[in-house]
Amino acid sequence: MRRKLSLTLIVLALLGVIASGYAWYSMHNSGSGMDTAIGGSAGETEEGIKNRVSLLLVGADQRPNEEKFNTDSIILATIDPTGPRISMLSIPRDTRVSIPGHSNIKINSVAPLSDLENLQKVVSELTGVSVAGYVQTNFDGFKQIIDTLGGVTIDVEKDMYYETGDQEDGYINLKKGVQRLNGSKALQYARFRHDAFADISRTARQQVVLKAVAKEMLQVSTLTKLPWLIPQLKEAVNTNLALGDILKLSKAAVQLENAEIYTQTLPGKFNDLNGISYWEVDPSEAKEVVRNLLRGITTAKVIEEQEVDLLKPIVTSPRKPLPKVPGNPVDPNGQKSSGYQEFDLSTIEVEQQTVSTKEIDIIK
Repeated sequence: MRRKLSLTLIVLALLGVIASGYAWYSMHNSGSGMDTAIGGSAGETEEGIKNRVSLLLVGADQRPNEEKFNTDSIILATIDPTGPRISMLSIPRDTRVSIPGHSNIKINSVAPLSDLENLQKVVSELTGVSVAGYVQTNFDGFKQIIDTLGGVTIDVEKDMYYETGDQEDGYINLKKGVQRLNGSKALQYARFRHDAFADISRTARQQVVLKAVAKEMLQVSTLTKLPWLIPQLKEAVNTNLALGDILKLSKAAVQLENAEIYTQTLPGKFNDLNGISYWEVDPSEAKEVVRNLLRGITTAKVIEEQEVDLLKPIVTSPRKPLPKVPGNPVDPNGQKSSGYQEFDLSTIEVEQQTVSTKEIDIIK
């Protein structure tokens, strides 16, 4: 059953800390409890599985009155109060998957072709983790969440400008440096993919925003405002989580004050299949990456087994060309790729020059 819930889910959606007082709020406003679905993966102790909850965080480009929408942000979040640890796995939107009736599709097409419950199932099969439910928000909900918190502090790694073409939120215009971003500006940062690694870099920026929100939620000044914030944010998210999961997470909140937060983009490589650009993920490797992440182990080998910093300029050379990813400047499918954008290659080259003037391989 699909329900609208309140701040606890917003905190989950942005990986903050769930206020323990929400348990009281939920019981007095819902009236009943439901069974709990706990996340876990093979080979772990029964106690570890019992105390951990995994859920799917979905950011959608859903417009008003639209029932079908793409899911441009797909993150598997796991909360482990015994660590305490919060783990976030970003799944690139171009990841190749299959569902009944549709083979070889991009994972961001699963929901519009079926529903969010099926997307939850696909992610569970891909990662080997039992997913308790999903939490979905759209652009307006995202901005509302950030504004209600009073903004977030982000270190914008470079100047960013791009015209998205949307009627609302039609451009991205940010300057480099540490700054306080409101909802609209934070959305601009989380959406930006106009650089060498396209959507793969965007997953890293989304992780930066989630960490910033988590830090914001840990502030005592925020926690004391929860009873007033809850009604304002009631309509910001959509979920199928059972009330039992909500109460479980609320109870665990008091143990998450000093939680470590680990983030990881799902590694893969470019795959040109019938003229369509996919992010190709090895199923066995994906499950191993997730098992390690849940233990607090991450890897920088995200693209074709190469170690890369997704938020720093890429240095290329004749021996080390720019790796292909869907939608980036060397994607051979160009506009046929759903993530394609027209790039100002000179901009990318300037970024490279700031790192090294000797190792530039100009992209033709």
